[in-house]
Amino acid sequence: MHNEAPHAPQMYAADPRLAPNAVNVTPSAVPVAAPIAVEDTSPAEGAAERGDRPVPLPPPPLRPCRPDFRDGCYRVTFRPAQASLPHLVGTLRVDRKAPAAGPDGVIVSGDLYRQPPSLVPDQGSGDGAAAPGGATFTGGGESVAAAASRPGAPSPLLPRIPVFPRDRYHSYLKATRLVVPLFGLPGRPCQVTLDVDEFDYTQPPAGSFKGSFPSSPSRSLRFVLTRVPGSPLPLPGLGGPRFEGRVFEGDVLRGTVTLTWVSSFLRRAVLEIDTLRGAVGPQPVPAASGSGTEFFDTVYATAGWDLAIDRVEAQVDIPVPVGVNPTACWSAANLHALMSGVRKSSTDLDAEWRTHLVVVPAALGCSRGVMYDQIGVPREGSASFSDDGYPSSDSSNFGLAENQRQRDFPRAYLRSATHEVTHAFNQIHQESETAADNSIMTTTPSVADVLGGPATGAPGVFPDQINLGFNPTVRNHLAHMPDPVVRPGGWPFASWFPAGAPQASDRNLFRSDELDFEVWAEAGRVPLGAPVTVSWRLTNTSQGELVVPTDLRMEALFASMSCLDESGEERPVRPFVITCESARLAPLAPGESLSAEYRVFWSSDGFPLERPGRHRLTVTVAWSAGGVPVGVTGSCEVWVDRPTTDAENRDAALVMHPEVGKWVVLGGGAYHLPEAVDRLRTLDAAGAPSVAGATDTDRSRVADAFAELSLMPSPTDVKNGGNGNGIGNGIGEADGR
Repeated sequence: MHNEAPHAPQMYAADPRLAPNAVNVTPSAVPVAAPIAVEDTSPAEGAAERGDRPVPLPPPPLRPCRPDFRDGCYRVTFRPAQASLPHLVGTLRVDRKAPAAGPDGVIVSGDLYRQPPSLVPDQGSGDGAAAPGGATFTGGGESVAAAASRPGAPSPLLPRIPVFPRDRYHSYLKATRLVVPLFGLPGRPCQVTLDVDEFDYTQPPAGSFKGSFPSSPSRSLRFVLTRVPGSPLPLPGLGGPRFEGRVFEGDVLRGTVTLTWVSSFLRRAVLEIDTLRGAVGPQPVPAASGSGTEFFDTVYATAGWDLAIDRVEAQVDIPVPVGVNPTACWSAANLHALMSGVRKSSTDLDAEWRTHLVVVPAALGCSRGVMYDQIGVPREGSASFSDDGYPSSDSSNFGLAENQRQRDFPRAYLRSATHEVTHAFNQIHQESETAADNSIMTTTPSVADVLGGPATGAPGVFPDQINLGFNPTVRNHLAHMPDPVVRPGGWPFASWFPAGAPQASDRNLFRSDELDFEVWAEAGRVPLGAPVTVSWRLTNTSQGELVVPTDLRMEALFASMSCLDESGEERPVRPFVITCESARLAPLAPGESLSAEYRVFWSSDGFPLERPGRHRLTVTVAWSAGGVPVGVTGSCEVWVDRPTTDAENRDAALVMHPEVGKWVVLGGGAYHLPEAVDRLRTLDAAGAPSVAGATDTDRSRVADAFAELSLMPSPTDVKNGGNGNGIGNGIGEADGR
């Protein structure tokens, strides 16, 4: 972890060039802390009754209270009053500098994890916990000896933000009231009072990554805290305040709690950057303030994150994979194989929040960047393409960067790469959530249009006036969303955002005489285990131009899909490859249409068509028009047949496996997935005429469907990747960041 002190004075500075947006956007699927006022309950003047008139009394002698309940991250240890209940450990984030908090407010959130029973909860100021027998463990389960032996590791004796195993996540804390007195009575402690709503977490079922929170608090608690002396540290000035107190639910004592300040940052993570031979990675750029430089770490510092760049594990001049032309458009399978092979092999996402960025050359018009919803688990990494850039087809406001490479415009390049990394921390486009502005999570063409577009009148020129910062909405999500939602290896991408048919309160839908939206399937009836392509078309049926997304592919994130089966279970269908930043909002002329399609088979939420019977597939295209959520929605039905032969039953079992699912959504050619290759070769061989004794009944409709879609592996090709071009799931053309 790098020294956080240089960033502390400016870590929350809001950029005045950010367009106003809805800073308190609240995701429907997760609780997120909101701004509250910091109250002062210092004793006031006393009063006595004399007859029917109050008589002022002299104010009691007061003494100043200096509890120093400062901003930053606190390590939390909760010890229940009931001895049979497990101890809980976690973090609490106190954030007075958030733009959403206002001048006199604060946002406080926290996350609790079940403490392993063999470990004694931390009593010190670091994130180590002493265990019986003198052994010491970090919050992530790593010994201090191992932590200290890692190259570039900080001293384990210094305080740092703890990290805990994902499967021990217990609950989210959302503060509703904070009282910090300025004065107190002599002889009485100066107590900080913190009221929180606790939301218990239900861990995801086996094979899934998304758990759930209740829609209302599981309980409301009150922390009554008194500052106590902190543990001494080997270096002066590195310690912080420490509080102990009691926890009440109503008038019932539920336990005791310790809060130890560990960092002026709110969260910490590690970024690994690997660069292919011939590519050029993003570099630090001069700060807009005129002092110092900006890079990934300073950008994330504006959101309260301590993002360490791992220079020990970073690889440069990585050899080009066999059979790949690195300066052409990369196939989804080739890039996924590269990312799988070069990332740190010993990554432990239960011990650190780590994400991976790989840089390859590519070419103009391929894609400025891409993120995969899974490498092994959700949101482990993303990619940036140094030789792609700013084609005039994406925007007419790229200025000097028009039709030039990213590598030649460092500020715009760093913005695009940071955009991809932030997708890996589960943040979405602002054209969908709020409105386009000059911030990281607005797409590159929209940033150019905001800066130079005639409709906005906003000052600035692309790329010199690009703001390397987050708008208040994204900053609040990064700082205060629950851990499982934002940490790598947690929830699948965008799973906190509504998918499928919107509720009446979610979106304002267009009428068919304004925007007509058609959805249809290539086949209304398919065998169990066969992929099916769903298509949609958006047509302006009004008499004037309407502003709509320019890219309706699932990968571009404006379109979402869900699948409802006969049992009433609705399952989202999520894109596996996220390649979206060339999409923007632009006028669609009367009578003009846009279309897209997606091969429905598998996503990070599993197989949407895994049960026989009727399925309704709903596609919604949603965006924000001037801050107003709008969209269109449509559906089609697909009937999934039960297996009618032994061959169909056998082949459905072969292909309905996550590795085969990845093969399909990568468009085939993913030879780095050996289980998929073995299963598909078995599928292809089972009914082949060359197999002795094979009959017509040995060939199934499932095998025919895979053959027709060119999804079978070559009998002899074992290289890491295919020869296809384009990024996506093999359908449609690629658009880049």
